[in-house]
Amino acid sequence: MQAKLIISFEHLSESDFLVKAETIITAMTDNSHYVEPWPPQAPTLAELTLALNTYKTDYHASISRDTLKIARRISSRQNLTELLKRLPSYLEFIAQGNASILASTGYDLRKDSAHNSGNQILAAPSDFRVSHGIKKGTLNIHIALLADAGSYEVQITQGDPNVEANWQHATSSLTSFQILLEGLVPTQTYWLRIRGIGRNGSGAWAEPISIIVI
Repeated sequence: MQAKLIISFEHLSESDFLVKAETIITAMTDNSHYVEPWPPQAPTLAELTLALNTYKTDYHASISRDTLKIARRISSRQNLTELLKRLPSYLEFIAQGNASILASTGYDLRKDSAHNSGNQILAAPSDFRVSHGIKKGTLNIHIALLADAGSYEVQITQGDPNVEANWQHATSSLTSFQILLEGLVPTQTYWLRIRGIGRNGSGAWAEPISIIVI
């Protein structure tokens, strides 16, 4: 079966959709297989980045459950989704079935069912460590490489870590090491957690870690 990119995002939760969009746009930035300018029918990287930043802002604002802000989040997600669905036809044309090139895009690949591992979710990451960064208000995150994870999501909270609603998306990463968090408030205590994202969706969270930012 020829490799194809999966462009169905509707089933993803808000946080999972944000992680997937960030993963794609990060992967397409300076991608040597797909050098801009892209054809007119494909959105530009600048358009994708703007749509992502707008959605991210609306996503965080909507956590307050204000109905107007939720409406803005829905609208900005629809706009970002449309852009993300316009790009794959160009990506597939350039790749000509080369799965390694398609894998570099950040999109999930539709694979032959004979090789599908089923609906098993990823295990929680191991060797989860957090250390202070070189600059004030930064933290470095490290975990062991998680097999079958295409990206990783980090969430933070200053509230009770046992209350799910307190957690907020902080960043996503294509690598399991040297994950940098910036813009944190020195002297404040933060809880952090991380999970892998695979072709079957989000994996299990690692046990949260508490740290005082310096």
